[in-house]
Amino acid sequence: MLFNSYSFLFLFAPAFYFFYWKARSTDARKWISLVASYVFYGVWSWTFAALMLATTSVDYFTAQRIEDATTPARRKTWLAVSLVSNLGTLAVFKYFDFFAESLNAIVGPGLMPLIHVALPIGISFYTFESVSYTIDVYRGTIPALRRFVDYGSFVTMFPRLVAGPIARYSDMATQLRALPDRLPPDRALRAVQFFALGLAKKILIADPIAHRVVDPLFADGAELGMVSAWAAALGYTAQLYFDFSGYSDMAVGLAHGMGIELPRNFMLPYVADSLTDFWRRWHISLSTWLRDYLYIPLGGNRGTVASTRRNAFLTMLLGGLWHGANWTFVAWGAYHGLGLVLHQWFRSTGRSLPNVPARVITFLSVVVGWVIFRAPTFRVAMNFYAAMFGARGLDLAYVSGHLAWCGAILGALALAMAFDTYDVPLARTRLRALGLGALLALCIMRLGVESPFLYFQF
Repeated sequence: MLFNSYSFLFLFAPAFYFFYWKARSTDARKWISLVASYVFYGVWSWTFAALMLATTSVDYFTAQRIEDATTPARRKTWLAVSLVSNLGTLAVFKYFDFFAESLNAIVGPGLMPLIHVALPIGISFYTFESVSYTIDVYRGTIPALRRFVDYGSFVTMFPRLVAGPIARYSDMATQLRALPDRLPPDRALRAVQFFALGLAKKILIADPIAHRVVDPLFADGAELGMVSAWAAALGYTAQLYFDFSGYSDMAVGLAHGMGIELPRNFMLPYVADSLTDFWRRWHISLSTWLRDYLYIPLGGNRGTVASTRRNAFLTMLLGGLWHGANWTFVAWGAYHGLGLVLHQWFRSTGRSLPNVPARVITFLSVVVGWVIFRAPTFRVAMNFYAAMFGARGLDLAYVSGHLAWCGAILGALALAMAFDTYDVPLARTRLRALGLGALLALCIMRLGVESPFLYFQF
């Protein structure tokens, strides 16, 4: 079920919040959340909802066994069971065919058969949440939950189930132990405002740019000149930000409607002054997850300079692979890993760039990286890079024929660098409330075309 759909806005959400706030206890609200989240997910596939229930049950059981184990060996064994369950399921559904095809291309066709299974939506997100939970229990950071509804309602919470933000139980435990009995007016207003602004990002900015600029140009990549190639790259830069941050804002708003505050996922990433700074601002919940559960266990910055740079590179390489089973994502991760290493080296020399050049270089580096992230194959990406750097001429005619859309892309990017949903004052005045209502109404009027969020594929 999509947030930007009539069925969600006029059927699922009203019914859910009605029963949720009619419930008389925290336990009742957790059960309502748990059941509703499986309904929300099951609309896509009840088979994959059953798969999610199975992996959730394994983690619920193994976390208790980890905590109850009397020897380090048993604790490690039960942790291994949880990791194999989670990462093994992710490997089969997301990566098996990718690695099989890669091996067959090297050794010879037919060595490994392909299984051609569909990718469960959101599996990368809820898998990472489950992994962090069992690891934190193993580390002794949090206690194992003894009631299934406590764990299940956390890991399946529908606002963030299929595209984050990636939450950790350790960060949300206090909120989840005692859900509020009622929703204060300011909290309700914040819920509506976050949802409306996120929906506007998706419906009014990301989707039009995608339909009118990005998708047609990427489909004709071999025919592009320099200007049209940059229009496609900059258009996708705007589309991806407003699509994904729009989803995150909607998820935050829906969670506020439950009396829960989710972690922040974006903080003006396109004003970053380095790739290191960019990853502190973009998909923050993933960046911090990779830091705490991959980079630091690899050794972080505790070893030599070479090992620190190796750890940063490997973390970004695996972060790229997390996004998708394609060598283009691996290359994108390697690109950002190399960028982090170069930034660490440059910083170690004691030199620094002025703020404006640093931001421009970082932004252009991100845009160049988004091309291979968006391209389905290396050939398409190389065609784009050739066009972007002048191999096929300027193509100035594109601007004259698409002046309005070129202006819209530049305006969207300027907005992405200046507008932060978290800085918008609550619409307490009548004028602001009317404006928010008009924005929401405009978005609802434009819901006719189904448009999944880009990060659903990850």
